[in-house]
Amino acid sequence: MKFMQTLENFNFLQTRNIGKANCEKEWDWSPPPLKDYDLWYALAGTGNMWLNGELYPIQKGSCFLIRPGDQPQCTQNPDERLQVIFIHFQCESRSANPQITENFPTSYTNVIETHHFEVLLNRILEIEERNLPWKEAEFDLIMKQVFLLLYRQQSDKAEKNRSTRGKQSQLIRRVIFYIKEAPGYRISHDELAEKMNLSPEYLSKIFKKNMGISLRRYVTNTRLERALYLLQETSMNVSQTSDALGYGNVHFFSKQFKDRYGHPPSDFKHKGITPKSHGKEPSKRR
Repeated sequence: MKFMQTLENFNFLQTRNIGKANCEKEWDWSPPPLKDYDLWYALAGTGNMWLNGELYPIQKGSCFLIRPGDQPQCTQNPDERLQVIFIHFQCESRSANPQITENFPTSYTNVIETHHFEVLLNRILEIEERNLPWKEAEFDLIMKQVFLLLYRQQSDKAEKNRSTRGKQSQLIRRVIFYIKEAPGYRISHDELAEKMNLSPEYLSKIFKKNMGISLRRYVTNTRLERALYLLQETSMNVSQTSDALGYGNVHFFSKQFKDRYGHPPSDFKHKGITPKSHGKEPSKRR
């Protein structure tokens, strides 16, 4: 496991900047590029953090792993002022071939189980304030626990997202089956949503997210693809094709068809236009 190998390969070394702060009413934070790591955690309050081109909302449980070279920008809600813990540290490799620290947790984690996490952070503050014996070893061990919690939560979230995407993919495959099963039947969004036990709004949202095209457009394209087949491969004329696919108006059908294929449907009857190849054009024999 890359992450565990990374932790075993590094010692965490505390640098001088560490503490807990109740941010002043006019406070904001825009430091120069950092020279070390900063574990920055919100105990209370709300605000916003701009980091590496992303804007993150801050609330209790927001944890940022700010890396050397990062230049964060942070503001707070003056009516809900921030209370934060900040722990600056460095990483020292134990081997001649250190593993890349990009295996560390990502820059932002919304910590769910805040109590245990905050106990660990407050213990780090305690050993620094009281200058306890073996504080370097204890700092290293506690930071490894902190990183394990961050990594576990990010992994759990990723697994949950994969599971959600898997369930959504199954739903989308069922929707596509119903659409293609009878392209001549104008199945409505409400009917599809009812078959899936979903609201029409949610079905449209996940369909667009997974397929990159709206549900309405997909239904239209499916009907027009069937129309192209009927015109090219059967004896049906334009009017018959329009009727078969549930269009009440042949002129509307012809307009949609031309918008899709660039030519009116009559041009495709009796192979009026040769379908384009999806691969390379075959070389002409001399």
